[in-house]
Amino acid sequence: MQDLLGRLTALDPDASETHKVVSYFDALVARSVGLESLLRGAAVLSGATVGHRDGKQVMRVRADGVRIDPAEPDPQWTLRESGADAVAWIERDGTAHTNDAMILERLALALGIVRARRAVGQESAVELAISSYASADERAAALSRLRLPPVPLRVVASPPDPAPLPEHPSAVVATTHGLTRATLITGAGDAEQAWPDAAAPRLGVGLAGPDHELPRSWSAALIAARLTSADEPVIDAAALGAALLVAEAAGSGPLHPDAAALAGLDARSLELLDAIAAEHSVRAAAVRLGRHHSSVQERLAALIDVLGYDPRTSRGRMRYALARMLLTLAG
Repeated sequence: MQDLLGRLTALDPDASETHKVVSYFDALVARSVGLESLLRGAAVLSGATVGHRDGKQVMRVRADGVRIDPAEPDPQWTLRESGADAVAWIERDGTAHTNDAMILERLALALGIVRARRAVGQESAVELAISSYASADERAAALSRLRLPPVPLRVVASPPDPAPLPEHPSAVVATTHGLTRATLITGAGDAEQAWPDAAAPRLGVGLAGPDHELPRSWSAALIAARLTSADEPVIDAAALGAALLVAEAAGSGPLHPDAAALAGLDARSLELLDAIAAEHSVRAAAVRLGRHHSSVQERLAALIDVLGYDPRTSRGRMRYALARMLLTLAG
């Protein structure tokens, strides 16, 4: 595959991009993603709002992956039929981009496959259950198809592979941060036990609650998953406490100045600050890092000037922890 991409790039850059479009939609179909995920993928690829009308139901997703209010397509946009009484389109004013036609073609084919699977597929029911745009009746019907017990539920976010045990409904969903598997477990269940292997993948565990709160559980699970690391591969969103509200509010807005200050530091400085925040003293941090006490003290003094606060104080530790979290979420 990589060799083919290399040849295509040398012969025709546009053909290379076309091949990537085909491969991307093939991967989405293979993962059995739902309608909203397909539209989100097409919107991200095209850099424009993408819409779909199936009968009277209309769905539109912006280029940043956010679903927006339904509206009928403008005849001037590039449109393509995706089935009986169904059409997909890209909302682009002016000249269409090189790959718009290919994106629409692959999107229409994928939508047809999803429509055929929708009546029987577990994946579409899971995606509908966690969607913040589904109505109460749609969510209830999806959960009925999944035969889940009437108990508090949680959503777990993980890499697409490996899949959990069959008794835990799951689906791969296209998010703004890439393909992510959503798995439903009971509120009292241990998320790690849903995976058959001893070494579970990195997991972000959402908040437990009634079925109508599954979309918030999914949102919290995605945040927790982005905060996981090799040292902390499983994070429960409930353990974040009030920091979860800060993470949710940060969204896609500009980076907070405290996080921006950390973004300008090198890895060695961040390692030192992490040690200071964890150990609460310069001497203990120096032992942890294997550095001389005086060199750590000198470097910390310089970093305090850059940050504008001392991470050894109670308020400074709080500011540093939140800034570190926001920097991690910013990618």
